Amino acid sequence: MTRTIVRTFALAAPLAFAAGCARTLPQPAPAVPPSEAAPTPARTVPATPADMVLRNGKIFVGDSAGTIVEAMAVRGGRVVYTGSHAGLDSLIGPNTTQTDLQGRLVTPGFNDAHIHFAAGGASLLAVDLGGTRSLAEIERRVAAAAARAQPGEWITGRGWDHTRLPADELGPGGWPTNEILNRAAPRNPVLLSRVDGHTSWANREALRIAGVTRASRAPAGGEIVRTPAGEPTGILKESAENLVARVVPDPTPAQVRRGIRAAMELAARTGVTSVQSDVSAADVEVYRALAAADSLTVRVYGWFPLTERSIRDLQARGVTAPTGDEWVRLGMVKGYTDGTLGSRTAAMLEPFADDHSTRGLPQYTEAQLDSLVGAADRAGLQVLLHAIGDAANRQALDAFERAQRRNPPRARRHRIEHAQVLDRRDIPRFRQLGVIASMQPTHATSDMRWAETRIGRERAVEGAYVWRSLLDAGAKVIFGTDFAVEPMAPVEGIYSAVTRQSREEPGTPQGGWLPEQRLTRGEAIRLYTAASAFGEWEEERKGTLQPGMLADLVVWDRDLLSVPEAEILQAEPVLTVVGGRVVFRK
Repeated sequence: MTRTIVRTFALAAPLAFAAGCARTLPQPAPAVPPSEAAPTPARTVPATPADMVLRNGKIFVGDSAGTIVEAMAVRGGRVVYTGSHAGLDSLIGPNTTQTDLQGRLVTPGFNDAHIHFAAGGASLLAVDLGGTRSLAEIERRVAAAAARAQPGEWITGRGWDHTRLPADELGPGGWPTNEILNRAAPRNPVLLSRVDGHTSWANREALRIAGVTRASRAPAGGEIVRTPAGEPTGILKESAENLVARVVPDPTPAQVRRGIRAAMELAARTGVTSVQSDVSAADVEVYRALAAADSLTVRVYGWFPLTERSIRDLQARGVTAPTGDEWVRLGMVKGYTDGTLGSRTAAMLEPFADDHSTRGLPQYTEAQLDSLVGAADRAGLQVLLHAIGDAANRQALDAFERAQRRNPPRARRHRIEHAQVLDRRDIPRFRQLGVIASMQPTHATSDMRWAETRIGRERAVEGAYVWRSLLDAGAKVIFGTDFAVEPMAPVEGIYSAVTRQSREEPGTPQGGWLPEQRLTRGEAIRLYTAASAFGEWEEERKGTLQPGMLADLVVWDRDLLSVPEAEILQAEPVLTVVGGRVVFRK
């Protein structure tokens, strides 16, 4: 969802299995019930000693049958066996590492289908405003950063949410003003991104440097919030964010590397082994250098902005969807059709329920979007369109339909990112057009506090965060997190998908918000693994733990398939393995 996040953390040295030594994981879990562990017929490849063997576990293979086995083996970075213990005998040699799982759950590695990886990593080093509930707390955190900064140095951060701040502390339109930022950092320009990345909050010095005054006009698709006297308050929505963001210095190569390493460390700790993310040329250079040094611990499929220049540049380099190896791949382009519900900038078919004066801020005319989508489609690229409101989703589906009609037939897998509010008539069109719904279940549990206030009960029931309705209609649905908008940990998304309940107050509301959209735990895991692999053209080599697939897997400290629902949020990886190499050990 995020439009602009400032960049900037350090990767612990990857851990490796010691050759030939048997390991037993700590804190043993209960043994797997025989009914759950009953192995399917073993599948194997020619018996050569494995590099790694995992036994005595509950291994969720991740296939459509929901297969669970008790043992698996890895060789050369790929799974070579899944089945019963008996099938391991011919695969164990003098240098095979053996690990007793003590009944623990193993799943495929999680594949975050929508994340802002490098920028999210950079934000871990910026001012963190997540969870703040008063202007005084925001002022304290910004002032602390200013005390560490040199005069004139930019202070950046993200995570504030005006819907969590007391209404009597807010200014015009229910937004904060730059008064507290001026006081907290009088000698430094400040730019703070809202939690969704679609609204920025600047202080007086940042506005001065950018030349934003009462005479400034907002660009198309943007808004400058003003006082009754016409002065900018510091709040810049959607495309107006760039009025200030364009003068923030680009990150140095060292800052880019630190941000990516920070994100890799967090991914390893949370069980994420693949990411589908925005990238810059500098990001790609770092990813490729890390891969060449055998230091990349996540697999990356990157998107560039949906612009004429990006399409031309990718064409000139012979890039189509997907191009690259098993570590770094390109071929996606992403555009924004609207903004967000929280900022009332999502494009709606009817006015917002709590502000009848607006239907949001569309970012393209029909002709503009058709031109860009058609050109990217002809170039063989995979097109991703951010769409939150029901009008934006319809515009995106219409653009994809026209591109398919006008261009030669081919396999496409275009995607709508978020697909948050849909008109019921558009739900079956995802399957009909082969458009993938790339959704983030934590958005539902974050937004349910105010979503019905924004759009009303009827529209919410009809089409808000309707992953079950899309699946039942035959659509392809894939899951991600939108980090740093939401936490990277996939367990928060699993909990959200299966409960539709608050992560801050687990168990509420009772039964879940719009509970007819809930998923089973197995379904939720598959949408984060096997389905996400389909979303990036990789279902033939990752997303499940079947023989021949890449050995990307997670060993969990508790059974995500059976623990009480609230306990899902507490689950953590014990081991994260990428390509047969341990990148995290708890």
